[in-house]
This record gives sequence, structure tokens and C-alpha cells, in this order.
Amino acid sequence: MSSVLGLALALLSPAAHASSATPARSTQSVFFIAKSENRNQVHYGIRVDEDCRPLGPKPVHGYWRMLEKGETEMAPLLGIEAPAYGLVDAQQVEHTPEGWRVRVQLQAFSERTIEIDVLRENGRCVTRAWTTVGGVTSQLDHVYVRLAWPFGIERILLIGVDPDGRTVQEVIRH
Repeated sequence: MSSVLGLALALLSPAAHASSATPARSTQSVFFIAKSENRNQVHYGIRVDEDCRPLGPKPVHGYWRMLEKGETEMAPLLGIEAPAYGLVDAQQVEHTPEGWRVRVQLQAFSERTIEIDVLRENGRCVTRAWTTVGGVTSQLDHVYVRLAWPFGIERILLIGVDPDGRTVQEVIRH
């Protein structure tokens, strides 16, 4: 599954960054991957200090939200899950005039970068993950993977918000 997911997600690319017209996300969940198999999701969060500065050389991390067990249940990603959901070790952290930017890559599509902006809004640290969805520079909200029975992927749906605040989607069929 990881190579198919990687191929489909390879359509994501680094994006130019828009204004605060797009909704901010918390540092605990910058974006996530959901799949049709069950309600569990892989979320990507970023560790920051009280000044919203990313902590350490690898501040972005993935983890499971185990929604099948309960709304607050979480679990770490297992090593066997890294090809589909894990992050490439290298993360670039840089200071920007607005705050911070962290560039990450998922192992499933390491040739592409997701740029995560971290800044302070209304007294709290917030994030926006940028990529291209349907040819439009967008804030990535989540990726939905529709699995095929018994194995494989039927389609992948990328869901984001464009700079004007409109929902954008891209269907990738495999």
C-alpha cells in the first residue's frame, strides 16, 4: 500500500503561502490521513515552545488517533507503518518574518515537501500546512484513502482550503 499511497501523494508539492484567510490548526494536529478501513487516523503534530518556536531538529511527528477506542485515545506509529505514514528524518526549520516554517516529507512520497507555517495568532501557537490540491495552492486539511477490497487503494482524496477560504479537493484514482 505504501508505494501506491506514495505515488498518489506525490502530487502534493511545496506551496506559496497565503494570508490568514485560511483556518489555522493547532500544533497537535496540523493535518491528518484517514482511511475507509476504520475511523482511526494518523495525525501530524509539531512540538513548539511557549514562543511558538519548533523544538529540536525534528519537531514534526506522526501519531495515531485511535478513534475506534475513544475520542482521546492515541498511539505511536509502529516501525512497520513508517513506509506509509512515517516522516523522512530530515526536517528543515527556519525563522520567517511571521514566525517559523518547517519543511517535512512523508516517507511515502519523499520527493515532495509539505511546508508547515507556525505562528502566534490571538495569543496561541497555530499552524497551516501548505501544498497544491487540484492545481491550487492550498492549506492541506487531510487526505482520505478509500481502500479497495481485499487489498490496494481505490482512490485518494486530497482536501484543503484555498487562500480565499474555499474548500478544494482532488481525486486521485489508482
